[in-house]
Amino acid sequence: MIRRVTYYSFHVSELVYLMQMKKEFKQFRPSDRRLTDLSQSTDDLNYCYEALKKVSRSFAVVIQQLPEELKNPVCLFYLVLRGLDTIEDDMNIDNTVKKEMLLSFADRINKEEFILENVGDTQDYQDLMLHFDKVIREYQKLGPEYKAVITEITHEMAIGMNKYAHETVESYKDWDDYCYYVAGLVGIGLSRLFLASKLETSPKLANKSLSNEMGLFLQKTNIIRDFAEDLEQGRIFWPEESWKNKANTLKELQADEKSGLAALNEVVINALGHVPACLEFLECLENQQVFRFCAIPQLMAIATLKELYNNPEVLHKNVKIRKGRTAKYFISIKDFKSTKKEFISILNSLEKKDHTGKIKSILAEIQR
Repeated sequence: MIRRVTYYSFHVSELVYLMQMKKEFKQFRPSDRRLTDLSQSTDDLNYCYEALKKVSRSFAVVIQQLPEELKNPVCLFYLVLRGLDTIEDDMNIDNTVKKEMLLSFADRINKEEFILENVGDTQDYQDLMLHFDKVIREYQKLGPEYKAVITEITHEMAIGMNKYAHETVESYKDWDDYCYYVAGLVGIGLSRLFLASKLETSPKLANKSLSNEMGLFLQKTNIIRDFAEDLEQGRIFWPEESWKNKANTLKELQADEKSGLAALNEVVINALGHVPACLEFLECLENQQVFRFCAIPQLMAIATLKELYNNPEVLHKNVKIRKGRTAKYFISIKDFKSTKKEFISILNSLEKKDHTGKIKSILAEIQR
């Protein structure tokens, strides 16, 4: 408590943002009636929003930035993909059975209401799959323009999951490909949902490359941040190209701070290479609510990369940005101009520490 008081005595503005955010999002607590109203007062849809909070609190909050027309399609898009991912993550499912489950998933949600018992590596995921029929019923109520997007993205993601069940991420090219299947496709799907709603009309949203890079930027940030946690669980998501010439194993990389930081800074700079495309994407958005939905996670990602860069703690624990910084983005970011200004500010601070000149080049590209 004393440490918290001392901290906020030096970050008073962040404390103000935290208080504002707490007040603004108080209505999104599970027991609040206003969330039910947003869910059209149906039991199934009410469940979907409650499940979303349990499987991804951060996404459940940021989705509230969206216009009413898009809330349900995006919520259900996320839950369908979360269902697919829950199957993929469950190590107790036989690989042959899992392959069939993944590849038939998109077809099944369009033909039948089903549940899956005892699938999922946490209680919240198991609960989602045990009530997945509720998700399917609400998904089937969506307009055909939305269902077509969700079906296609779900099927392609399943193909990618099956592919990387048997392949390792060796090169940076492999890393891009892996992140395309697990996150780039989400960005592409969201862009197509925006266009389907007719709230966004820019032809750039049909550019798969731009939408893909939005997803890659977020996914790579998460992978870099979760290094220690993933290593403890025996999972490897950093590309071998980033560390194989620095250590024989990731455990060795973790133990050797010099080599570990060299690999860490390399993957951070690689992720930052997506910034120009992300800003180009954000600039083309016309609806302010859609803009905020997209911009807030991007800002949190680049702020996280700033905390990760050259930080030896990343090798041993999960490092996150301050809650006050998160609150600042939720409350204060309204438009592209302020967003780009924050990106440039963070890149400028990182450029002073970077001896490769790559961050300087990224800055030059976005300031043309």
